[in-house]
Amino acid sequence: MSIPTAAKVASGLGAAGAIGGGALLSKPYLFPDKPTLRSVIEGDKWKLLTSSDEEKIKTVLEAYKKQSTHPFTNFTGSETNASVKLLGECKKLYEKPEDTSDKEPSLKKLKRWCVIPKTASERLRDLNITPFSTEEPSTSTNEDSSWVQKSKKHSNDNKDKFSGLTISGNADHEKAKQLRTHCKTKLDTKSFEDSFDDILKKVEIWCSPDK
Repeated sequence: MSIPTAAKVASGLGAAGAIGGGALLSKPYLFPDKPTLRSVIEGDKWKLLTSSDEEKIKTVLEAYKKQSTHPFTNFTGSETNASVKLLGECKKLYEKPEDTSDKEPSLKKLKRWCVIPKTASERLRDLNITPFSTEEPSTSTNEDSSWVQKSKKHSNDNKDKFSGLTISGNADHEKAKQLRTHCKTKLDTKSFEDSFDDILKKVEIWCSPDK
């Protein structure tokens, strides 16, 4: 028995509608990708390591291998394919959704082991903070007034001071020099070093203009 034309048309329209509806539902703007930790990291002005960053990966791995407890399970950093494995571990982290329950520890790992390393000085500039110049003054008794004021405050303030610095002496320029030279060292602290987060906080307070 032949199928009536109207039925064929209706059937065709129904199929087309189903296909069209399926296509519509598959539109990415109806089901947008969830933000991941990658977007958080990149939005915070860090650049993730890639296979082309061979020398930087080597530097990170050297620091990683010195850890008494390795941050990534079953990865010592000494494997023959260590670079590939590191990038793989990082990928697992940055592909996590932004609302993952372990967001903060994951971000901490990413910023330490999975990004192009930065110094504390470079990180301050990411945050639109320009540290004081640590260059030697023209004469030993001509320290910049910014360092003089900061050194006085460091001597009198017990909050958030550099733990390894005790400013001594009588002359203001002597005290200023002690803080300036200490800051010069601390501003070079790398993002993969144990003390980076604490140092970053301290150099913002003592080596940079007040907010």
